[in-house]
Amino acid sequence: MGPSNYTQNPIVRQALAIHDASDAPLAARLAYYFERLRPPLSARQFEFNQDGSPKDDCRFLVCEDFGTCGLEGNTHLFHDPPEGDRTRQDFYWFWRNIGRSGKTGYDLGRWGLGKTVYRSVSRAGCMLGLTVRRSDQKRLLMGQAVLQIHRYGNKEYMPEGYWCGMQNTNGLPLPIDDAQELERFCNEWRLNRTNEPGLSVVAPYVPDELKTDRLLQAVLVHFFARIICGELIVEIVGPEIGSITLDKSSIPAACKTVPWDGPKRTKRHVAPPIEFARRSLASDPTFATLLLGKDRVPDLTEAAFRPDDLTDLRHRFSSGELTSVCVQLWLPRKQGGGQEGHLDVHLERLSDGSRCDAYYVREGMTITKINSRVSQRGIQALVNVKPGPLAKLLGDTEGPAHEDWDTSAERPELEWKTWKGRVKFVRGIVDNLVEVLTPPTTEPDFDLLSEFFSIEQTGGSQHQKKPGEATIAPTGMQPPTPEPKWYSITERAGGFTISRTGNVPMTADPSLKVSVAYDLPRADPLRDWSPIDFRIGNKDGELHPSSEGLLAKPLAGNVLLLTQIQQAFSFSVRGFDQHRDLFVRVDELATGEEVES
Repeated sequence: MGPSNYTQNPIVRQALAIHDASDAPLAARLAYYFERLRPPLSARQFEFNQDGSPKDDCRFLVCEDFGTCGLEGNTHLFHDPPEGDRTRQDFYWFWRNIGRSGKTGYDLGRWGLGKTVYRSVSRAGCMLGLTVRRSDQKRLLMGQAVLQIHRYGNKEYMPEGYWCGMQNTNGLPLPIDDAQELERFCNEWRLNRTNEPGLSVVAPYVPDELKTDRLLQAVLVHFFARIICGELIVEIVGPEIGSITLDKSSIPAACKTVPWDGPKRTKRHVAPPIEFARRSLASDPTFATLLLGKDRVPDLTEAAFRPDDLTDLRHRFSSGELTSVCVQLWLPRKQGGGQEGHLDVHLERLSDGSRCDAYYVREGMTITKINSRVSQRGIQALVNVKPGPLAKLLGDTEGPAHEDWDTSAERPELEWKTWKGRVKFVRGIVDNLVEVLTPPTTEPDFDLLSEFFSIEQTGGSQHQKKPGEATIAPTGMQPPTPEPKWYSITERAGGFTISRTGNVPMTADPSLKVSVAYDLPRADPLRDWSPIDFRIGNKDGELHPSSEGLLAKPLAGNVLLLTQIQQAFSFSVRGFDQHRDLFVRVDELATGEEVES
């Protein structure tokens, strides 16, 4: 849901608002807007009143951006622009193409699916949009619905339909430009836009589950870098939060108002490191690597740095100072040789060793499903990829949700050579850089265990054994011997297996209670488990367990009871998020013990 059509204007403003039904247009006007949609919507159990207005309350979402170009281009264009045509045809790509994008490689999006979010979030499957164009100041209004093949009168229509003013001689729907109609639309749907260039989109009949506090959370995670740099200001309005404006000065306070209880895989379990990111993004790195990967896949070793730079970097990093490095790598193309790519890596070791998350940002947008091992050991990390060839390559590897840099993507094959090794290099850049900046210790550290063991002070008074006092040999402490269990838990790719342990007697008539959750750094995983993470069961959409030699009974979405366990048994669950740590607890129950779900 990022701002569209960035210009040279350094500041883009975006307004997101969720309005209650009390703010919606009057019933007669809703009947006017949705008259043509009545037959296909009725087939989807979307009911209408006798006056033609929908029965449901019209809770609606408004998204507006300011400081952008608006939907430029020829409004009569009905086929793809000629190959190589560099003129902006945003109106065509936004309204007339489904699931395709006209954005270049240096824009945030790639798939042309961002606009489908508006229709998807509308229970009526439609959106309405008003644009003001920078080039000619024209104000244009149009609507679109994507439902299913349907009939109106005696004619069958395709799923895509338009709310428009008129059609040209070829039957092409054209936007509304009547000033009075546009003004009425702005007033009825509570738009802020007047004559400032940009785009305003209305998604009517949004579900109650869409909350402004969740919108706030998403914007903070995905676009905190742009906001910190002063390139983006976002205003969010809704009944849950009132009105909150996110800019580079207000974003720290806004992070404190959000309940960070979302999934770890989307980085909504903790607030982004605003102050660390602010310091990291304040200036370009002082140090840079040599150009890597000119002759082979890039590798980050000591040889990637000038000796003096490496010494200085290691000192800064070990001292807990902010350490920033520009990594330079060669990106070979299938045509035209290749180009240099750049990314900035910012690191800081925390004195308390608290667990963190590493943040990977492409052109101001957070790629949420990438993390690092070292961040779990008290190292803050931010990888920033600015616009350029590397951002183009990484953007080509992203899916429609822009959550990961995927080496199984197909798009890069069209343009790049040996690109998979370079993407893997970027994904692992934080761990590799920390390894280079933390050389192995070669000298003994005599103070390493001083906090755990007393050390004799030769100059101080010592306890002396009295004459005739017997010497008592210290009693050696033996570590406890773990008691083996008759079952074991084995980690599998995306899951786990519980099976029999050989040579350990099994208890009579045993039963096991299995509890599963994603691990959390600062909370009880089982207590804070959410059905949003996963559910284990036999219904569609749930993770289906497989078992042999036992009976598995679901007690809750993440708790199961295993009974009638035979000597040779196996119980497995797979399909969990492989990017998250899994917490599995097995409790052996006494015979006849009551179990609460």
